[in-house]
Amino acid sequence: MRVVGGRPQASELFESTAVEAVQVVVVDDHVLIGRLVVGLLERAGYSAAHVFEETVDETWAGVAELVPQILLLDFDLGPGHSSAEILQRAVDAGVVVAGFTGSDDRLEHASFLELGAAVVVGKGCGPADLVAVVELALAGEELMSPNERHATLARLRRHRAGRSRTLALFATLTGREEETLRLITEGHGAADIAGIWEVALPTVRSHIRAILAKLGVSSQLQAAAMARDSGWYDDMAATSGSSILTMPDVVEAGTIARRSRSQG
Repeated sequence: MRVVGGRPQASELFESTAVEAVQVVVVDDHVLIGRLVVGLLERAGYSAAHVFEETVDETWAGVAELVPQILLLDFDLGPGHSSAEILQRAVDAGVVVAGFTGSDDRLEHASFLELGAAVVVGKGCGPADLVAVVELALAGEELMSPNERHATLARLRRHRAGRSRTLALFATLTGREEETLRLITEGHGAADIAGIWEVALPTVRSHIRAILAKLGVSSQLQAAAMARDSGWYDDMAATSGSSILTMPDVVEAGTIARRSRSQG
């Protein structure tokens, strides 16, 4: 079975090589993983191929040329690739999609089920489980029970509703309070912020008290965690001109409290 992928462009490969339909196509940016899965499926008696090209369009062209019945799609294809876009194209083409992921984030899984994936397969599953998914899909069987799918999607809806309620709290902040919270989330204490803005320390402390009251939390650390967990901080940082690449991904526990005590 010809494996599509590597340095050559998809168009060049398709022009030079006759392509036959396969039962399963594996789309994974890790060539070794993709080819190992192909080998596993072929040993189980199924025709399979690995596809991964430089762009989404080229990757999808490779998939479409092979006319698979099942697509094993890695949810994280790296920069420049959109698993969601490939998933949508596959669903529109009537291809059964099984999400293939190393993540255990159930909300991420649910978001792909919502887009039309038939099931999510963890990369930590055993070979027999993966083969069973392919066997069931080819037989036209449901890969998830309706109850399980409903429960998973309901969990996603509840998460989104809770996030909306949380973001509504952030919407009550004034512009100055938003900037104060952004700096707090980046690890700055009250004295730092006063120095940055060249304002009196009591002014900054007044902003902080207002932030805590509006968000319903009792500490700057809790406010910072809430800002990050809700996604508010990412949105705020992206629109404030700050570079997220220079900011810590996680605020070390106690950092804000220590700075507040020593500087505020």
